[in-house]
Amino acid sequence: MSKQSQISATISEATKERLDRFTESYGLKKNFVVEQALLFFMQARLELPDEALVPTRLVVENKVFDRLVEALEHPAAPTASLRQLMHGQDD
Repeated sequence: MSKQSQISATISEATKERLDRFTESYGLKKNFVVEQALLFFMQARLELPDEALVPTRLVVENKVFDRLVEALEHPAAPTASLRQLMHGQDD
């Protein structure tokens, strides 16, 4: 067995609550989940291109957020090109 070492990290309260619920529901120790998550993350960073990694959290300015909400609540009508693409038709 390898030697053990302790680390400390500051995380959001929401992430802490998710970790608590996850470990409790699967009967896992938090240190096991954190170590596995770190190993998976580091391996993914080594093997995958940067564009393959999508952030789990996106921060936008208020003006951008308002435009996103507007676009979601009132989406633009699909263009002819989009309709062709979705139907799998070539030009």
